[in-house]
Amino acid sequence: KISYNSTVALNGFSEGKAEITLDENTILEADVVVASDGSRSRIRRTIFQDEIMKAVLENEVVNIIENEELAGKIESNFLKFHHENGGLTFGILKLSSSKILWYCQFDITKHFINEDYTPDCIKQFMLDNFDNWNPLISSIIEGSGYENAHIWRVYELEKLNPFYHQNVVFIGDAAHPLIPFTSQGVTSALKDSFTLTQLLAEGNDLQETFSKYEEDRKSEIEIHIKNGRALLEQFLLPLNEQPKNTLPISYK
Repeated sequence: KISYNSTVALNGFSEGKAEITLDENTILEADVVVASDGSRSRIRRTIFQDEIMKAVLENEVVNIIENEELAGKIESNFLKFHHENGGLTFGILKLSSSKILWYCQFDITKHFINEDYTPDCIKQFMLDNFDNWNPLISSIIEGSGYENAHIWRVYELEKLNPFYHQNVVFIGDAAHPLIPFTSQGVTSALKDSFTLTQLLAEGNDLQETFSKYEEDRKSEIEIHIKNGRALLEQFLLPLNEQPKNTLPISYK
């Protein structure tokens, strides 16, 4: 059974099983829990109550516009514009002949959106910060609807937790929140899933399986975390102070 739009909570462990509450009224006893509930994982915070999550100095607005005329003006599948003073970018990803995904990244110490934002607030923020940029950007901002625009508040763990506890194992952002500059969030989650699936299929002891999974994945994740923090520092600098010929992604 698949449940959508549900809230999941971990109550505790008993007789080798994890007790999970679904939507505050359905209790499940699980032999294995694969937790993939995001960077601010409720299950992870229940287990590792001393963890420290900190806000990253960069947030994002992400949106999609369908406009065949604007999409036709984009010759490259991906474009990214940087403010000369640093801490502000606008990215454009052409998804199809009529659909464009766009996003902005901004230094939260210089640019601000209220926590109780509305679609109109997001549009005004975009106009205030990007209206005098490239005409293509202005056209995209003006032509977009903002009902489904997403504000991405970025957080990271000060220190990684173990990737498992008893019969609960974490994958993706629930195990290791990665800041957007790494461009490794989805890829890392897929690699977590693939590695864990292969190890579970071997049918070994669960704790041994989880230990091998963590050993296999953690070293790569630590590289991405280090690289992501370096790329964040670079993003905050004026363009003339940023290192030249640096790939804007994390890689091993």
